[in-house]
Amino acid sequence: MELKDFIKEAIKDISEAIVECNDDLNEIGTIVNPRRVLIEKNAKDNLIGYMTTPRDDPDPNYLRPVHMISFDMSVSTTTKKDGKEGIGVNVVGIKLGKDKTDTNSDNTASRLSFSVPIALPTHKA
Repeated sequence: MELKDFIKEAIKDISEAIVECNDDLNEIGTIVNPRRVLIEKNAKDNLIGYMTTPRDDPDPNYLRPVHMISFDMSVSTTTKKDGKEGIGVNVVGIKLGKDKTDTNSDNTASRLSFSVPIALPTHKA
């Protein structure tokens, strides 16, 4: 796989995951990659700032915390001597898509690190 194809596929997959998360988690109040975020210059840990509420919200002074969730993974492709290819994803030492066959092969690994802002659910009280 060429570098440009890897980058395009990674961005496409991340974007689709954000849309799917927002669809799946909307009911409980999670927002992935929220709009209207005020960046907090003195934020600590993974807090980056606060999400302001929409203009039609009854409480315009409410600020909702926004956190960054960081991902760091290794993606490897394998071309075996028999011509078969495979892709494996390693996340924090866990390998997904593992192949149990024992054949000679050429491996190529790429690292992918990215962060996504998240507004987690808040208590309604």
